[in-house]
Amino acid sequence: MTYTLPDLDYDYGALAPHIAPEIMELHHSKHHAAYVAGANAALEQLAAARDKGEFGAIPKLEKDLAFHLGGHINHSVFWKNMSPDGGGEPDGDVAAAIDEYFGSFAGFKGQFNAAANSIQGSGWSMLVWDTLGQRLNINQLFDQQGNLP
Repeated sequence: MTYTLPDLDYDYGALAPHIAPEIMELHHSKHHAAYVAGANAALEQLAAARDKGEFGAIPKLEKDLAFHLGGHINHSVFWKNMSPDGGGEPDGDVAAAIDEYFGSFAGFKGQFNAAANSIQGSGWSMLVWDTLGQRLNINQLFDQQGNLP
């Protein structure tokens, strides 16, 4: 299996003026593409190390794969959650869950912004469904850390 760079559902300028087209293109065609290429390279290197019996190399290669896959997954989530027609407050089940776990949409936004703004360097703040705890959480993902719950 190899990973591929997903096409966007909108053009690079669709989120302007909030996000400049140049930023969208840079993050999609350069950064995200590099994570995809890095994940595929790590897969090839892992297979070669296994074939040669170079098991001492595998932990570093697995770490490289995790880093690049984290970048690929995090960017893929980002693209799907952005929309030129988005914005505003959620409704239905999402709104009810936000109210249940954060008290209100304003409370959620305050906590989410605080989590995002407190990340030093590269990272992500994500609203996630915790399948183990059966609840919404706000997670900070540092660098290109992935998230499984």
